[in-house]
Amino acid sequence: MKAPICNVCLKSEDELCSMCEDKFENGKITDTDINVSRILHNLSKEHASLKDSEIIKTFEAENVVVIATAKGDGAKVVGRSGEIVKKVADEVDKSIRVVEKSNEDLETIKGLLSPAEVESVNTVFTPNGQEKKIVVSDEYTGKINLSEDEFEEIIKGITGTHYRLAFE
Repeated sequence: MKAPICNVCLKSEDELCSMCEDKFENGKITDTDINVSRILHNLSKEHASLKDSEIIKTFEAENVVVIATAKGDGAKVVGRSGEIVKKVADEVDKSIRVVEKSNEDLETIKGLLSPAEVESVNTVFTPNGQEKKIVVSDEYTGKINLSEDEFEEIIKGITGTHYRLAFE
């Protein structure tokens, strides 16, 4: 399993190696990255599908933990009938959303916003330059488990691009 922390730290209960400690101190990895990676590593002993999966990053929001995986690894992390994410959710005491990082930002965005459908992606010109706006029907307001700010922070963390979320 490939994770934000190294294999030695995955197997450790509470210590981080100096390299992972530096990543942690510099904000490249978080407590959530460490915790979820270790939970998934432990689950990989009974779920072989996790052994060849890649966890890119995790993000903790108020109501949900988002696990960003490499393309094609989302189903491996979810597990048959969602059994793996249910176990992770029990451990972290929050619901889990798994999203695959894709070469196309729109695919990743759709995965993060599901069940809401993206109506459009617009380029908006502001006094500070241009930004991208994701438009979702206002019927999905409050149904995504993420606030607009949380969505914007998470999608920037996954794609590297700033997107603004709007319900219209």
